Amino acid sequence: MKKQLSSIDLHYLVKELQVLKGSRIDKIYQPEKELIIFSLHKANAGKKLLSINIGKFISIAEKKEAYGEILGFGQFLRKHLDSYFLAEISQLKPERILKLIFKTGEQKKHLYIELIGKGNAILCDDKDIILNALEQHDFRQRSIRPKLKYSYPMMGYNLFDLKEADLRELLKNSGKDSLVICLATELGLGGTYSEEICLLAGVDKNQNPKNAGEKQANSILASIREVINHDIEAKGVFEDGDVIDFIPFDLKFYSGRKKQEFGSFNDAIAYFYSQFREAKETEQEKRIKSLNRIIGQQQKTIEELRKEEHEARQNAEAIYHNYQLIKEILDELNKASKKYSWKEIKARLKGHNMIKDINEKERKIAVEI
Repeated sequence: MKKQLSSIDLHYLVKELQVLKGSRIDKIYQPEKELIIFSLHKANAGKKLLSINIGKFISIAEKKEAYGEILGFGQFLRKHLDSYFLAEISQLKPERILKLIFKTGEQKKHLYIELIGKGNAILCDDKDIILNALEQHDFRQRSIRPKLKYSYPMMGYNLFDLKEADLRELLKNSGKDSLVICLATELGLGGTYSEEICLLAGVDKNQNPKNAGEKQANSILASIREVINHDIEAKGVFEDGDVIDFIPFDLKFYSGRKKQEFGSFNDAIAYFYSQFREAKETEQEKRIKSLNRIIGQQQKTIEELRKEEHEARQNAEAIYHNYQLIKEILDELNKASKKYSWKEIKARLKGHNMIKDINEKERKIAVEI
């Protein structure tokens, strides 16, 4: 399963997210820690939902689900962004970070959605001073904490503004053994798009990047530019009936695979992740059923214990009210045990109106009160 949007995925998605510009925030939801939903309204366009799955993906939804309680960070966002307008949407290129600028009157606030690592959401003022974050962290080169200036890790090269000299330098100094891994990690293209660029450029993906000549470097750069400047013709890629990826346009890398066309890249993304969300919900339902069975068993045990408690309480009250009588019986039996055996005592007390049974082996008596 594709776990996160790549930098190129986000590049194309941001183009489609521009339709949300000028929308006013109606509500903010956070039903789960990793899920933040903005209910947005735009004149002549109606309501749309911006769904942000922290660290995974972002999509526009038309249908509102029944969201539960709002968690702490969502409440913080409501307090600071209620009735603000979404003024700008951009990508901090080449990183997988979405920047949303909200505005009301002269006030501005910036919300950064990081898809790097486990992901994060960071709300800042207009000078990028952190107000709060979903996750507060201290890294080697930066800290995400209130009152600090927001900063983010930067790739050494920007694939969206890459020059010939930059690419030659990257290949020459690469620490990777293969060209495809160099492009995927050191340029931030990710696996699928690195494979695609090698195919488009007609170069051996397994060759050492240091061995790539000027002609190959130029072909690679031309292929990168082709990939980042393509028209959106969104598709889902299938294997054995299951969706395995979403792409903003057809790729050579997926030649021969079954594909389904979508009206937008957003729709392809939403469809892809909905399949896994449904599977997750199915697992959750199984877990809920299991927990309900455990709860049922515990409730049954509780009822049995309550019944035992009730009986024990009745017995205790009977003993309490007849304490003197019981004490007298015990005293007499103790005296008798000094003269007679328990077998003889049992025989002598046969037919007694209160002592119903004597267990001579365990030296116990049953008294009816």
